[in-house]
Amino acid sequence: MANQEIRSKGIQDMAEEDRPRERLLRLGADKLKDSELLAILIGSGSDKENAVELMNRILQDYGGDLDQFARISYEQLLSYRGIGEAKAITLLAALELGNRRATRKPAKRQQFTDPDAIYHFLRNRMSDVDHEVSHVILLDQHLQYMADRRISEGGLSSTVVDPRMVLKYAISHNAAAIVLAHNHPSGAINPSREDDNLTARMQHACEAVGIRFIDHIIVSGSGYYSYSSNGKI
Repeated sequence: MANQEIRSKGIQDMAEEDRPRERLLRLGADKLKDSELLAILIGSGSDKENAVELMNRILQDYGGDLDQFARISYEQLLSYRGIGEAKAITLLAALELGNRRATRKPAKRQQFTDPDAIYHFLRNRMSDVDHEVSHVILLDQHLQYMADRRISEGGLSSTVVDPRMVLKYAISHNAAAIVLAHNHPSGAINPSREDDNLTARMQHACEAVGIRFIDHIIVSGSGYYSYSSNGKI
């Protein structure tokens, strides 16, 4: 008997009420699981599992964490049965679009006095980095966004920030206030003694030149620590 042609399990092979496209139309995109949304992108799985099952398995390899999955490479995607070149490229393009949306420049009128707003602005820029980086946000006299940039990079557990370089950048843009932030690749959000020392030095340096030091925020994938919210600025 001739061997039957091996066919990938597509979304159309699922029960209609379980198909992610139909569920999206019926319930809305926000009601779908990450694996279902990703399954819509790839359309089909392998001969052993449908698209939802395949994407759920891949996500589980990254702890079920979409932020961790977003770091996946083209080669890593191709290692999964059922993911070919076209599907890998589609997934990488979607992940990049999501990242660009998350890291877009805020509106000029947006105020950056709320630690939540600062965290969500910086999270995708910093929490996915596997080494420490420091970022500074410049604000005008109304504490509205002016500009931002990465100010320094370090190793796995520390980075060196020179307050003079921060102030040079702020003064060159006529900023009235700044927010300093750095990430903790370990995922911990509690400040270290070095973080406390940096905060004190930065605060004293800002006071010396008449620039307001609004906050120092520690960013991780699981949350953040705000010196201002904790009464330390």
